[in-house]
Amino acid sequence: MALWKGRWFLVRRLILSSLLVLSMPAVAQEGLRYRMQLWMRGDSEPLETRFRLQSTAGTKSHNKVQKPRMGGWRLESDRTQGTPYAQAMLLGRAERLLYLAGPSPQTRQEPILLRFGSRSLPVWSLEIPAGLHASTVLVEIGPKLLALCDFSARFEDGDVARMELHLEGLDSTASLAPAEAGTALLSTLQSLAREAHQEAESSVTVR
Repeated sequence: MALWKGRWFLVRRLILSSLLVLSMPAVAQEGLRYRMQLWMRGDSEPLETRFRLQSTAGTKSHNKVQKPRMGGWRLESDRTQGTPYAQAMLLGRAERLLYLAGPSPQTRQEPILLRFGSRSLPVWSLEIPAGLHASTVLVEIGPKLLALCDFSARFEDGDVARMELHLEGLDSTASLAPAEAGTALLSTLQSLAREAHQEAESSVTVR
């Protein structure tokens, strides 16, 4: 059965995100600014990086009939911050946790607005597969264009104990558009849920 996070949890996470956004300095660039943290099991301090998500134009084929293709996204890390030598690994994981697309059957609009500077963005929740200890929050950054605002997950087994990805700020979003892999988060959640189910079954068998 699909699990939907209660609105009280959304409000709590969004208040924390709002406080964080107010503390971030404005940057005269385009895109979305994120912070990625990953705790390896047994470690008290997380691996961390900050990066910016920007849209890239769609590629054109050499065929006579040019079919319209969506563009992608580009992640630019801030090399002055974060854990040295871990940024490439963290960006690779972050790319599979992002959402930059229109609403999907797994999303639902909530009666909440989240303020980023002078903008108030509608909040959307996302269905979480059963058995996965995770929560997500999306925000509408343009007409029917949703982007990840908050992702948090913890894992009972494996090398990774916890992951968090937060939207810390957004600058101009006029150039942002749905990406070809814009719903990567959906397939990642399904994959994580399958892994958690397999690990749970394996644990029961061993016992």
